[in-house]
Amino acid sequence: MSENRVDLKQLIMLIKANKDFEANLILDEGCVLMTDDPKPLVKVLNYLINYLGQQSEKPLEISLDLRTSDNLLSLMVYTDKSDLPEVSSEVEDVLKSYKASLERIHESGKYLQFKVSFAH
Repeated sequence: MSENRVDLKQLIMLIKANKDFEANLILDEGCVLMTDDPKPLVKVLNYLINYLGQQSEKPLEISLDLRTSDNLLSLMVYTDKSDLPEVSSEVEDVLKSYKASLERIHESGKYLQFKVSFAH
Protein backbone atom coordinates (compact mmCIF):
# COMPACT_ATOMS: atom_id res chain seq x y z
CA MET A 1 0.00 0.00 0.00
CA SER A 2 1.17 3.49 -0.69
CA GLU A 3 0.97 6.19 1.93
CA ASN A 4 -1.64 8.87 1.52
CA ARG A 5 -1.41 12.45 2.65
CA VAL A 6 -4.22 13.25 5.09
CA ASP A 7 -4.98 16.90 5.77
CA LEU A 8 -6.36 16.98 9.32
CA LYS A 9 -8.22 20.27 8.77
CA GLN A 10 -10.03 18.87 5.73
CA LEU A 11 -10.73 15.63 7.62
CA ILE A 12 -12.36 17.48 10.55
CA MET A 13 -14.41 19.65 8.19
CA LEU A 14 -15.53 16.55 6.29
CA ILE A 15 -16.60 14.81 9.51
CA LYS A 16 -18.46 17.95 10.58
CA ALA A 17 -20.21 18.16 7.19
CA ASN A 18 -21.30 14.52 7.39
CA LYS A 19 -22.43 14.57 11.01
CA ASP A 20 -25.08 16.84 12.40
CA PHE A 21 -23.46 18.51 15.40
CA GLU A 22 -22.70 22.03 16.51
CA ALA A 23 -19.05 22.98 16.83
CA ASN A 24 -16.84 26.02 16.98
CA LEU A 25 -13.80 25.34 14.81
CA ILE A 26 -10.36 26.95 14.96
CA LEU A 27 -8.22 24.93 12.55
CA ASP A 28 -4.66 25.67 11.42
CA GLU A 29 -3.58 24.92 7.87
CA GLY A 30 -0.73 22.50 7.16
CA CYS A 31 -1.48 19.77 9.70
CA VAL A 32 -0.91 16.61 7.66
CA LEU A 33 -0.32 12.92 8.29
CA MET A 34 1.08 10.27 6.02
CA THR A 35 -0.79 7.01 6.39
CA ASP A 36 -1.73 3.85 4.52
CA ASP A 37 -5.30 3.90 5.76
CA PRO A 38 -7.11 6.91 7.27
CA LYS A 39 -10.33 4.96 8.00
CA PRO A 40 -9.44 3.88 11.57
CA LEU A 41 -8.49 7.49 12.38
CA VAL A 42 -11.85 8.71 11.05
CA LYS A 43 -13.61 6.13 13.25
CA VAL A 44 -11.67 7.26 16.33
CA LEU A 45 -12.41 10.94 15.68
CA ASN A 46 -16.10 10.11 15.19
CA TYR A 47 -16.04 8.13 18.43
CA LEU A 48 -14.48 11.03 20.39
CA ILE A 49 -16.93 13.53 18.89
CA ASN A 50 -19.89 11.25 19.72
CA TYR A 51 -18.54 10.69 23.23
CA LEU A 52 -18.27 14.43 23.86
CA GLY A 53 -21.66 15.10 22.29
CA GLN A 54 -23.28 12.73 24.79
CA GLN A 55 -21.87 14.72 27.72
CA SER A 56 -23.43 18.10 26.90
CA GLU A 57 -26.01 19.98 24.87
CA LYS A 58 -23.49 22.74 24.21
CA PRO A 59 -21.45 23.02 20.99
CA LEU A 60 -18.09 21.28 20.79
CA GLU A 61 -14.94 23.38 20.74
CA ILE A 62 -12.51 21.90 18.20
CA SER A 63 -9.08 23.35 17.54
CA LEU A 64 -6.16 22.15 15.48
CA ASP A 65 -2.73 23.65 16.11
CA LEU A 66 0.30 23.28 13.87
CA ARG A 67 3.26 23.18 16.24
CA THR A 68 6.95 22.55 15.68
CA SER A 69 7.03 19.13 17.35
CA ASP A 70 3.48 17.94 16.67
CA ASN A 71 -0.03 18.71 15.46
CA LEU A 72 -2.39 19.16 18.41
CA LEU A 73 -6.07 18.41 17.98
CA SER A 74 -8.18 19.58 20.90
CA LEU A 75 -11.80 18.48 21.28
CA MET A 76 -13.63 20.05 24.21
CA VAL A 77 -17.15 20.40 25.54
CA TYR A 78 -18.52 22.28 28.50
CA THR A 79 -20.39 19.89 30.77
CA ASP A 80 -21.79 19.91 34.27
CA LYS A 81 -21.37 16.15 34.59
CA SER A 82 -18.95 14.70 37.09
CA ASP A 83 -19.25 10.95 36.39
CA LEU A 84 -18.25 10.01 32.86
CA PRO A 85 -17.99 6.61 31.17
CA GLU A 86 -14.56 5.23 30.35
CA VAL A 87 -13.15 5.86 26.90
CA SER A 88 -12.70 2.70 24.83
CA SER A 89 -9.19 1.27 25.22
CA GLU A 90 -9.11 0.76 21.45
CA VAL A 91 -8.86 4.53 20.92
CA GLU A 92 -5.29 4.77 22.18
CA ASP A 93 -4.26 1.62 20.29
CA VAL A 94 -5.55 3.08 17.02
CA LEU A 95 -3.94 6.46 17.70
CA LYS A 96 -0.55 4.82 18.31
CA SER A 97 -0.58 3.56 14.73
CA TYR A 98 -0.75 7.24 13.65
CA LYS A 99 2.09 8.26 16.01
CA ALA A 100 -0.49 10.00 18.15
CA SER A 101 -1.26 10.09 21.85
CA LEU A 102 -4.43 10.93 23.75
CA GLU A 103 -4.76 13.03 26.87
CA ARG A 104 -8.13 13.25 28.65
CA ILE A 105 -8.74 16.25 30.90
CA HIS A 106 -11.92 16.40 32.95
CA GLU A 107 -12.60 19.34 35.23
CA SER A 108 -15.58 17.89 37.09
CA GLY A 109 -18.72 19.96 36.59
CA LYS A 110 -17.00 22.30 34.10
CA TYR A 111 -15.57 20.70 30.96
CA LEU A 112 -14.17 17.60 29.31
CA GLN A 113 -11.32 17.80 26.83
CA PHE A 114 -9.42 15.36 24.65
CA LYS A 115 -6.00 16.40 23.37
CA VAL A 116 -4.72 14.29 20.50
CA SER A 117 -1.09 14.96 19.70
CA PHE A 118 0.23 13.77 16.32
CA ALA A 119 4.04 13.58 16.21
CA HIS A 120 5.77 14.90 13.08
